[in-house]
Amino acid sequence: MKKLLSILTAAILFTANLAAQETFTKKFGNVKGITSVYVSKALLGMMPDMKSDGMDFSVVASKLDNIQILNSETKSASNTLKKECRQIIAKENYTKLMDVNGEGESTGIYMKEFSGGKKQYILLNTDSEDTSVIVLTGQLTLQDIKNVMDK
Repeated sequence: MKKLLSILTAAILFTANLAAQETFTKKFGNVKGITSVYVSKALLGMMPDMKSDGMDFSVVASKLDNIQILNSETKSASNTLKKECRQIIAKENYTKLMDVNGEGESTGIYMKEFSGGKKQYILLNTDSEDTSVIVLTGQLTLQDIKNVMDK
């Protein structure tokens, strides 16, 4: 009985981790005015050029499980994406790693650690018109994130 209870507990925790990791593209995939892109580990391995928004993801491709990218296309969608992402960050207890504000633009990096050393980083960039979100999930370190942003 204890073994069965342990297996069920592990399965529930694993499922909860997966649900949290895929929250963004599932939540915003069909929202009007928001473009969402999900790139799996398999596809990451086949991509020769992995640059987006001035960042080079090729330096960490082998450590990534997936990349999720969300961009708003309208001011209304931007407000929705910004509000909902901030709610997810608060509800899921992400740790704020960095926050930069200036000239009407705000950028934040948040992290959540999962079992097995897996981490999820959220890069949230907002201004008065647009919101962009990049979610990186995998065996990444803070140095890996820095390397992506420095390239």
